[in-house]
Amino acid sequence: HAGALSGLFERALAERPAAVVLLLASGGVRLHEANAAELALARALRAHFAVRAAGIPVLAIGVGNVFGGASIVACAAGHLALLPNARIGLSGPKVIETARGAAELTAADTSTIAAVFGAAARAAAGDAELVADDAGALRDWIGAAVADAIPFAAHVLRTHAQLAQRVAPQAAPAGTPPLLRDVPDVVATDASAWLWRAGAALITRPFSGAVFAGAAVHALDAALLAATANGAARRLVITEDSLGHEVSLAAEVRFESRFLAHHAGVLACLRERGVREVGLLCGNGHSAAFFVNALQAPRLLALPGTRVVAMEPAAIARVTGRDVAALIEDDPLLGQPVRHLAALGGVDGVVAGPGALESLMRE
Repeated sequence: HAGALSGLFERALAERPAAVVLLLASGGVRLHEANAAELALARALRAHFAVRAAGIPVLAIGVGNVFGGASIVACAAGHLALLPNARIGLSGPKVIETARGAAELTAADTSTIAAVFGAAARAAAGDAELVADDAGALRDWIGAAVADAIPFAAHVLRTHAQLAQRVAPQAAPAGTPPLLRDVPDVVATDASAWLWRAGAALITRPFSGAVFAGAAVHALDAALLAATANGAARRLVITEDSLGHEVSLAAEVRFESRFLAHHAGVLACLRERGVREVGLLCGNGHSAAFFVNALQAPRLLALPGTRVVAMEPAAIARVTGRDVAALIEDDPLLGQPVRHLAALGGVDGVVAGPGALESLMRE
């Protein structure tokens, strides 16, 4: 399915239609396709933004339940509509109940689920438009959305301002991150310290030991937009190491899918500004956090010993009934050592040595 989306976007770039309309209904990535799906979805999302950056509007209509990575694809569109019975979110109710317990959310609690994930709730929060399940109404909405489309860069800035109303600014942990300590003349670009500069190159701070979520991601995006506004930055190294996206009721209330889609949009905006991007897997590439971040770069390099956690081992064991240890080390699709993603064509090379990061910044 992700391959079909990529093909659709490539065709749109060639034919330049008046718009691309996505009718979406998906439960997200299939567990047993983990690494392949992570890579394919990242490429589809990057192609999605390439179409928007080329001035072709992309509209999304949730025609059923839209969860997981599909919700990020939906939120990446310039306009999002939902049919009345649709629900949308990054982590579904059953996932949250399993991860956090029934005290946080019970999947059978239909009223709470509607109040968080339901189309009416998302529309009331300003995250989508509610459209009747009627062909005429949908045609009218498509026509109005195309007419209302604004340039991609302007939309990214408008979305950034909207999301700022939902989170308080969050600074990074104090001190220079270990990965950057041997880089000469490296300094934080601003008070948030999520983005660092060395010469004309920028380096994002790894989210090591933390989730890639909400306020921190928005602070990083603010720093990226500010640091590239004058055209002085020529290179960006997007580091990758985190505990993945946040799985919680609070994350779904703030609509985490929008924050992650916006981050990928900011990276696309930087590419339009002429910034050359390279991803560097320096720890764990984890779930949705990975495919909206370093996997959005045209090239991905990895340090030795790094891992890809497309699916949690406990979930793998629960669904497959197979030995988790063997799966996460040796299975081509579920295996976590970076060699498995490399075998699928997702890694351009493994770099090593104390000067590896510095050499990437000089390329």
